Amino acid sequence: MESNEYDLVVIGSGPAGQKAAICAAKLRKKVAIIDRKKTMGGVCVHTGTIPSKTLREAVLYLSGFRQRTFYGRGYVLKDRIAMSDLTFRAQSVMLREVEVIKAQLRRNFVTALEGDARFMDPHLVEVKSDDGSQLVRGQHIMIACGTRPAHSADIPIDGKRIFDSDQVHCLEEVPRDLVVVGAGIIGLEYASMFAALGVKVTLLDQRPTLLDSTKSDRGLASRKRP
Repeated sequence: MESNEYDLVVIGSGPAGQKAAICAAKLRKKVAIIDRKKTMGGVCVHTGTIPSKTLREAVLYLSGFRQRTFYGRGYVLKDRIAMSDLTFRAQSVMLREVEVIKAQLRRNFVTALEGDARFMDPHLVEVKSDDGSQLVRGQHIMIACGTRPAHSADIPIDGKRIFDSDQVHCLEEVPRDLVVVGAGIIGLEYASMFAALGVKVTLLDQRPTLLDSTKSDRGLASRKRP
């Protein structure tokens, strides 16, 4: 078998892609996993679960929210909390998680390729990066590309005044007031986080009941497959 031919090629390095690649490698299959540059770990590590949960823990710690039952409602650990205080912690956790994922892939002899994947035929994938492009052939190919927030052409999302759930950790400063559209799991999570920072939060939802949904959407609005 040539160096660019694999039993399994996985497109997407989130939890599903990682597990598929490692399971196949443990069955002694030759495996490659592909994801865009600087996004190894997928949505879970870079814009989803880990950043949001790290931000939440940073907010609870720096705002002194958990200690207020003992010290009083006016207790705060830091008077002026900047977004840099919150994102610094999130970035540190994200970098550590990426290294853990890469080490796990190396330990199981899974080849990690960084770049944009594009099908040339049912078994041939082009991986294009800043360093050029290469062709990868897989007997089997798994697509595990995750999700992203659904955008509307009528809403000018600029990542500053109007932003989606993936862009929260990129904000330059904590807003004075915030409107959260969508009372799903993540909408309520971010609304609660910013409220703990003293932000005036308005929560909007077309449904009469909070969390009135059987599916856990991961955004301030609905999400869609890319």
